[in-house]
Amino acid sequence: MNFRTPIPALFPGASGRIVTALTAHRAENAEAPLTPAELARDASVAATQLEATLFRLGLLGLIEPRGRGADVRLVAGNIVWKALDGLADLRRHVVEEVRERAAADLTPAPALLAIAGPVADGTATHPADVLELIVVPPPAAPGDWTEQTERMAARLSRHLGNVVTLRTAATDADAARWAGPDAFLVLPPEGAR
Repeated sequence: MNFRTPIPALFPGASGRIVTALTAHRAENAEAPLTPAELARDASVAATQLEATLFRLGLLGLIEPRGRGADVRLVAGNIVWKALDGLADLRRHVVEEVRERAAADLTPAPALLAIAGPVADGTATHPADVLELIVVPPPAAPGDWTEQTERMAARLSRHLGNVVTLRTAATDADAARWAGPDAFLVLPPEGAR
């Protein structure tokens, strides 16, 4: 999966780039109009491509009715924009997915679970880009705990569409050293340590 620009990855071409630019505009200032020239520049598309996509977005109710060449005004409350906001920033969803998988797959929970790598920091652009799981087993880990973590990593690989690697650290200090300063702590939640 492309976590850097997920909308154009799922919807290639001019339409995906235009929707990405409009989603970013909505996040910055949904009430402000955009001129077609500004939007074409932000989306890196030609004016002819822009008008065809804007016509379709108008039919879907994502932008206010407009004439050809007129400024673009979003219908900011349209439910589709909220869904696109979630798609535009998948990093939050990655943390949620890892946390849910750990709760479902690991008994007992790890003493520490962190994620690092291009998927975790939102820069992954290819399925070969890695999500690294760094785990510290619980003090009384059962004999099959390593197999549990391996199954969880395999499930996450399928759910995320990217390679998930697994590193098991003996201590929090080892995990912190391996993960690096840009890692995200998944478990325990912030403030619980």
